[in-house]
Amino acid sequence: MFVVPASQHGVYRSSPSKFVVDVWLVIMRYLSVLDIIRLGSTCRTLHEFTTLRHVWRDVLFQHRFLDQCYSHLRSCTAEDIRHQLKTAARLDHIWIQPSIVPKRLYTFPLDFPGVFQGLKFLPGGTWLVLLFHCRNLNPTRHSNLCLIKPSTSAGLPAASTTFQSDICWLPFLDQDGPYKSSRGDDLMLLRTKCNDGSNTFGIMHLNTKKPSVSIPLIFRTNVFVRNFAAAGDYVVYGWITSDRRHFLRIMQLNENYDSFRKDVTVEIDCPKGHDGKLRIRYDLRLSGRVPCVLLVSTRLMAAYNIPSTVPNDFDANSPLLLTPFWQLRPAGVTFGRLVKMFHEGAIVSLYEGQIRFIRPDLDASEPNAYAIETYNFGPSHPQSSQWPCLFGAQRIFWLSSLPNQKGTTCPWQMTIETTTVPENDHREGRALVDLQETQTPAPSATTRILQDWDELSGRLCIRSVQSRFAQYPRCRRTVWRVTLVDFV
Repeated sequence: MFVVPASQHGVYRSSPSKFVVDVWLVIMRYLSVLDIIRLGSTCRTLHEFTTLRHVWRDVLFQHRFLDQCYSHLRSCTAEDIRHQLKTAARLDHIWIQPSIVPKRLYTFPLDFPGVFQGLKFLPGGTWLVLLFHCRNLNPTRHSNLCLIKPSTSAGLPAASTTFQSDICWLPFLDQDGPYKSSRGDDLMLLRTKCNDGSNTFGIMHLNTKKPSVSIPLIFRTNVFVRNFAAAGDYVVYGWITSDRRHFLRIMQLNENYDSFRKDVTVEIDCPKGHDGKLRIRYDLRLSGRVPCVLLVSTRLMAAYNIPSTVPNDFDANSPLLLTPFWQLRPAGVTFGRLVKMFHEGAIVSLYEGQIRFIRPDLDASEPNAYAIETYNFGPSHPQSSQWPCLFGAQRIFWLSSLPNQKGTTCPWQMTIETTTVPENDHREGRALVDLQETQTPAPSATTRILQDWDELSGRLCIRSVQSRFAQYPRCRRTVWRVTLVDFV
């Protein structure tokens, strides 16, 4: 039984808004996010009811992806959860329109004396992390990591800080990106390969309060790493031995991120033919009842529970064997080419001219439950301009040139087509993002790249390539400009 606000004791007699709070809690379970917000604006009593944290936690748990993909929201305040659910509802409404007009655009130069290696949003879209190599700043060409908060309005100053690392980290890949720990801190897994063939990993802590960048933990391994994954407080990487045994090292960070609270090596049971030369990927699923590791290849998907304890008689030469509690094999020979994987989300693959979203349902009552959703696109050549150039957790983006009134293509004009990740069995609709009203000419820009998308803020990052003094080849210098597109 929930406690009635003190200001409302003894006044529940006539008006429907004066029902006991339990009745309204049941009613609000059947309302959408925007309906609950409207309900809270009708009177003071209902406003107090709609500010209860329990209300928004229930809505969060019922959301189709927020609770699974962004588990840090569970520990947020009611106002933060409400704001995030409202943003998600507004994005869903915008994406069903035939044409999308962004709310605002911000453009700023990304000027640094070095080689670009990667640019990613921190969850929330307010901060960006940049990786570049510079011989002038660091003679050994080690990496420079820059935390950037661009100025999005006149009253908000820009902020940035740069950290020079002693290790030359590899460029960011699609699977790389900042993520939230269980305590809500922003972390990122860095990796590189040393001259002796070993692999080096680093845990980067991105502190947006100071702001500061640090790498509190660096660890190495001499095995041939097939792939790796990081989410929450967990880091995992795997390798295959010469006798075709598949091993995983599963590590859990401590509170300061400078050592491991748990570090175990296990062997996973794979069917024959699925642990050889196939490309393998891993994913961590932490939102379920038990944390688990997902193994993904073109011929097998399998999930394994992460052991909570290791037996006392554990032998390092014969590690614990994990058997899959969920597995899926393709109806044909293969799932197709793996395009991308999202933590707690879908595995995206390309098969027979279709983009397919394979969603394992690891907590379902029936065994090996899953859902496959498809998106058809034309023409059937993925190398054409129709091929999506950016996958977000819930959105797909295409980038192409826009012919002007004379019928020619201006290099600085562009069109962006987008669609939501299909929720039903099939989807083909696209929406056009109309940037022409806010477009500013930049004739010297030769290339535009859809860099990153942040679902929490509804913000798209576009990176532009320009050349200064293009008429003088000896003085030519690459200049980057970043455009942030806000949809809500």
